[in-house]
Amino acid sequence: MSGRGSLLTKGPVRKPHVLCHLVALKSSDDPPSFVPGQRRNAGRTSVGGWKLRFRVFASRLLGLGVVALSSSGSAIQAGDGRRSASTAVKLNAAQKIDWGPVVNGRLPNGVRYAILPRQGDEPGIGLLMRNEGGFIEEQRPGERGLTHLIEHLVFVSPTINAPNDMHHLTKIGLPLTFPAPSAGTTSWRETNYFVSTRTTRMADIDTLLRLFREVATDLTFRSDAVDDQRADVMREMAGRKPGNVIYADYIAGVAPGSPTDVIDGQNSDDVPTASVETIRALYRRLYRPENMMVVIVGNVDPTTAKALITQRFGSWKPIASPVVHVPVPRLRHDRIAPISFSALQQGRRTALITVAMPTLSSHGSKRTQMDAELMDRLAIRAVNNRLGSAQPGSPSGKVGMFIENGEQGHRLIMLWDNFTGDTWQPALADLKRTTCGLGTAGFSTDEWDRARRDLIQELEQITGDMGHAKNVELAKDLSHAIAADRELIAPSALLQRARIWLPTIDASTRNAWWRRQWQSGHEHVRVEAPELARVVDPRQAIRIVLDAASLRASCRPLRQ
Repeated sequence: MSGRGSLLTKGPVRKPHVLCHLVALKSSDDPPSFVPGQRRNAGRTSVGGWKLRFRVFASRLLGLGVVALSSSGSAIQAGDGRRSASTAVKLNAAQKIDWGPVVNGRLPNGVRYAILPRQGDEPGIGLLMRNEGGFIEEQRPGERGLTHLIEHLVFVSPTINAPNDMHHLTKIGLPLTFPAPSAGTTSWRETNYFVSTRTTRMADIDTLLRLFREVATDLTFRSDAVDDQRADVMREMAGRKPGNVIYADYIAGVAPGSPTDVIDGQNSDDVPTASVETIRALYRRLYRPENMMVVIVGNVDPTTAKALITQRFGSWKPIASPVVHVPVPRLRHDRIAPISFSALQQGRRTALITVAMPTLSSHGSKRTQMDAELMDRLAIRAVNNRLGSAQPGSPSGKVGMFIENGEQGHRLIMLWDNFTGDTWQPALADLKRTTCGLGTAGFSTDEWDRARRDLIQELEQITGDMGHAKNVELAKDLSHAIAADRELIAPSALLQRARIWLPTIDASTRNAWWRRQWQSGHEHVRVEAPELARVVDPRQAIRIVLDAASLRASCRPLRQ
């Protein structure tokens, strides 16, 4: 992803922000930094005096806000079972949530809207505009990198009504909004713009909606603004290239054919030379009413908020015929490699065992979605408790498990060990024996019960702290939910379901569920260690370790 910031700051996040909206905070229990979808789509810029930052993996719902059901692709992780999976603040279990029903729909011209009334701790509201047009839409000759460039230009380009006003959006919007780590992102599937207002005054909200409408329809792409941002984009992408190369190698092995394998978000080859006419043509093709969504979250009256959205966006008429979106590439099971490695001297040290499979369907009742979410979270707790027990005293986050469900076009279950020194062999062997044991014997009743207690405690903490959740982060979560035809479910609802439903599931049923998950995809093993540069055949060396661990654990060896 790329992103612009503040209304606004922006910069690389070194791991996916999974299931929560803690912005740009690195926790010790984060998963490996290149997990799919993240390093290939990057950007960093400054606008005026603001440092602008992007966020990767836009929806991370676990720690401070809504649950995974709101994400177009949910990702879940937990570090070691000793703390909430991604909670980076102390939680106040006594705090109550105030969350009204979501009001959503489409205007006659196709613009989507979603309004979530809530109080929370903030003085203002979260406001977001989403465009369904990311790297995947750069299909015509000369368009590589231009969705990212357009996102940059939103913050600097004059508009039709302000033709001489560089930084039009920021000049008017900054006094009405709080600085934040990000105010824009571009991924392979969409671009988002988002701000947090200082007040709930309808006049301020209307001004920002007017600016968003200008962003959607009135950018002039003045040549000096375009040229300035060309250089900025290319600097950003050059800085991210080393990490993107590592990520591309990994994703080619674990999820070939998926969007982040097929769609090269690093490719900005046309940014330096694309004509203003080409940039404007892509803007007109993607920034259309039916491709837009406006989201408002905060202490607002839904009827009034909808009226403001209608007033600003209802008169927008599309130019030319509707766009046929590019089909989303699909994971190719037959091309998943059993082993990959990285031996870069500047690289990290980690061992990963991942199973990749098609994304689970997002359709179904609210209860069905909650149950799927709870089972994922329960399994994460159980696995992380097992991993932590095997390495007592190890730093938080050294070992862990991560589930990503759909954000990058596939479902991944990943276990990792961030070893130190030249210890990749025992780290990999321990991971393999763990997965073997879980695939055969599963978890004991005591392990499942402990995981259930931990999960309920975690959900109690999250629910208690819901008042501190940022409106703009909930707006992102809600936009992903609407786009994916999913429910946006409050932690309190998930907690209530967990208390009622989880105690009714016995250990054998849970173990059967886990085995189905692990056996639904193809296993991929990856080792990253500079020491592998001294190994004649790293893949064969990795296989020898895996085969020995499989034999010792009496489980099936990795496929050839």
